Amino acid sequence: MDKQTTQWPAHYAAADVALIGRIGPWMQERGYTQAALARLARIAASSLNQILKGSYATSPSKLLSSVESAMRHAEETKADVVAAVETSVFKLAHAACSMARRYRNFAVFTGYVGTGKTYALKQYVATHPNTHLIEATPTMTPQSLVRLLARVVAGYDGKGSIDDKFRSVVTALKNTDSLLIVDEAETLTPHQLHTLRRLRDLANVGIVLCGTEHLTGLIKPLHGQFDQIRSRTGFWPETVRAINLEDAAALVQAGFGTEDVPEEVVERLYQYCKGSARMLVEGLVAGIKEFRRGRALDVKLVDAVAKQALCLQSLA
Repeated sequence: MDKQTTQWPAHYAAADVALIGRIGPWMQERGYTQAALARLARIAASSLNQILKGSYATSPSKLLSSVESAMRHAEETKADVVAAVETSVFKLAHAACSMARRYRNFAVFTGYVGTGKTYALKQYVATHPNTHLIEATPTMTPQSLVRLLARVVAGYDGKGSIDDKFRSVVTALKNTDSLLIVDEAETLTPHQLHTLRRLRDLANVGIVLCGTEHLTGLIKPLHGQFDQIRSRTGFWPETVRAINLEDAAALVQAGFGTEDVPEEVVERLYQYCKGSARMLVEGLVAGIKEFRRGRALDVKLVDAVAKQALCLQSLA
């Protein structure tokens, strides 16, 4: 590969060439094939092959960025933990956070259970300073919401009135680049949403409301008590119903590391998980790794684990 560095196409930037020079040794050192790395990066194996050979017809920068992210996530992951994967849900969650932070308004991010919303938000918090994540609960009152915000955002856990604690949160956030994320937001009451709206207005910071599809039904009616939230919402994509096959392939590859996973295995796992990242990673992939006992990774093994370990109806 090094001997070809003077022959790279003109549309390959210097940074592209430098990264390409790292990819080969990285795969060799860690035992990854091109197909495995491409799946982890959510790009076509043929595209990665063309990029590495210098025959890709257009700028490879965007695809190489995905490859670099996949390599970084694989390096940061412990042996017993599935590597972080930038699925479509992951990217949408990060877009919601970026939009709310940049424009200092509300973003609403909704999805069916198990699609990876909370995981994506926690990854965002871990990599972006001044980001505060709280989880709403059905038993939370407006007062307990303010106490939680004061503790998490302002470090205020002592005595004082609810108003004092609310103002401490405003002071801590005011005109900063901070972002507040509220997960399980479908459990919020009108009073709690009003508190968050006032916090956003007074502190001038962005707030992400994340929850199930029920959150949309709570806020979306054209006329009602949540008009003031809706009018301040700058990013509100459609509800995520399921991960796609490409997402599933990347998650499966992350779960099995450097092992080449047959396409038919990926497709069977996707059929069983029915679009749920949680079922795929925590149920199916984990079950296969636990009960595999040296067997080949094939469709028969997937069917056996699905039926015997997870009580799923066999697709065989």
